[in-house]
Amino acid sequence: MPAAPVARPAIPSAAILLFVLACESNDPAAPDASPHPSAAALSTYFPPSESNGGWRKTTDRARIRDLGMDSDKLKNLGQYLMSLPYENYSVNVSGYKASNKAAIVVKDGWILGEYYNQSGANNALYYTASNGKTFAMLLAGHMAQSYPGLDFGPTSKLYDRRWLPQGFPLTDSRKGAITIDQVFRHASGIIPEDHHQIASGAVQTESSWNFEPFTVGKDAQWPESAKLAYEPGKPSSYTKGSPYSSVAFNHLSLVFRNVSGKEASVYLKSAILDRIGVGKTAYKLTSGMGDTRYAAAGNALLGARDFMRVGYLMLHEGDWNGGRIFPAAWLRRFTGSTAYTNIRSNRDCRWGAKYPADLYRTTGSGLNWVLVVPSLDLLLTFNGRTPRSKRDEVDRESLQRLFAAVTERYVACDGTVVNGG
Repeated sequence: MPAAPVARPAIPSAAILLFVLACESNDPAAPDASPHPSAAALSTYFPPSESNGGWRKTTDRARIRDLGMDSDKLKNLGQYLMSLPYENYSVNVSGYKASNKAAIVVKDGWILGEYYNQSGANNALYYTASNGKTFAMLLAGHMAQSYPGLDFGPTSKLYDRRWLPQGFPLTDSRKGAITIDQVFRHASGIIPEDHHQIASGAVQTESSWNFEPFTVGKDAQWPESAKLAYEPGKPSSYTKGSPYSSVAFNHLSLVFRNVSGKEASVYLKSAILDRIGVGKTAYKLTSGMGDTRYAAAGNALLGARDFMRVGYLMLHEGDWNGGRIFPAAWLRRFTGSTAYTNIRSNRDCRWGAKYPADLYRTTGSGLNWVLVVPSLDLLLTFNGRTPRSKRDEVDRESLQRLFAAVTERYVACDGTVVNGG
């Protein structure tokens, strides 16, 4: 193993277009040409852990108004999100209940709205699902920073003996061409979720499935992951559905352990979660996991307030109270592009032409996500198990209701000024 390391302006539409075109090109290492909000413009407050007081919060209407929000309209947002139905989904973890829901709004480091649908939901654990992929993207940035001798980065090959010896010999010669960035962009060719049921999520319940060998294509019981579904970097050639691949991300669980010497959940905890004050965590585990707890494709459970901490870390681009957890440039690669499903930006007005271009959002089944708006120092989290059939409605209504509550001036993706009067 390598040695330990030495130790809100509007975005011009032309710059957005140039950067989007670069990131959507065949060059995954396209330079970041767009400006970014300065961390100095954000609140310098960082919440202590919940056991030491937790987030600061206000319900004072005048204070909320001074912070650029309308308390009545925030309440309308919270009531809507808490009124949504739930789906049954079991993870067999104490503290989790499928019917629980939570939503939190943070502005300038203050909780201005905190909503739960029933008793106990405020202390519950929530299954964050594919947000685990976002966690993995951030943790990979920490690893690149912490082990500079590896020269690990987005253009590095996934199958490299230094960090993935389990993958050799290759079960498909084309695997040697897969880059880390292609994993992040769901463009690796590694078996997509739509390809076969055994690849349909981060962890599987079949007793004959085994995490490590299946991930690298060497599970004799399930050989479906041995061959790539399409040429790396050419997801448009995949005709059986979405190229979205949880198995590709699960490779990172092995990479994190091989490099850090710690099981992936232990590394995630020490590198990120402990440092930002996250308390209790848990993982959905099955018999095939072996001694792996954190499947990087997403099997982690966090409390609602702690999930917000991850969003707050992203808002501050890897800085936590003066400590650098991952490089700002690492996150900017994702937030400055439209190519990353798990950190999806609004630079192409995907989330709406009347919302800021620098807005971005994570994703997770059950509609678990954190929405980040750096130019407004604003975040919204939503947790629970909401039916997928409600996804488009929730996307639309949550954004409409959140931005209806914003009274501060901002520049929308289409260049118009909102609340400018």
